[in-house]
Amino acid sequence: MASTKSRFNIELLLGISATFLSLAALVVSIFQTKIAREQQDASVWPYVQADYTKANDSFVWNVVNNGIGPAVIKSTSLRYQGKAYKDAYELINEQIQHLSETTSKGKTAHVNFFYGGLSRGNVIKSEGEIKLGEITGNESIAETMLHIVQDTSYHFTVVYSDVYGNCWQLDQDNVTALGKCDHK
Repeated sequence: MASTKSRFNIELLLGISATFLSLAALVVSIFQTKIAREQQDASVWPYVQADYTKANDSFVWNVVNNGIGPAVIKSTSLRYQGKAYKDAYELINEQIQHLSETTSKGKTAHVNFFYGGLSRGNVIKSEGEIKLGEITGNESIAETMLHIVQDTSYHFTVVYSDVYGNCWQLDQDNVTALGKCDHK
């Protein structure tokens, strides 16, 4: 009878050991999958920033992707002194008109003005950029635009995603991870 009892204990011990090893393999597999997913996400991570450059009589306003994957634009918003603007063109044009009225007695100030847009669905490739505006030929307007983007009442926000649907938000100079985007 002693041999049956020791055999029962060995079988029980082998069964418990097999169950433990199976659970350990499952845990390792879950961690490996998690690490692989994080590596996959990191391999396409976009990092969007606003870039403002003022030199002499020019001001250039770009949105730049300094990440390693493309950035898909989900939404943008632009506010200055509590007023919402539909795009950079509207803000820059308003400032040109305002400066013309105050300095030239109603005569439009001379300025070369280029506008590019950023809207839902645009894609900024890795190390790519989209020019939102460029002003040349007028020191006053270039200086005014620099002061606007440095003002605390100025808020430029871009929500963007990677190719897997992970979202981030650029708000001024801060980038915040938002998790998964809604697929609207």
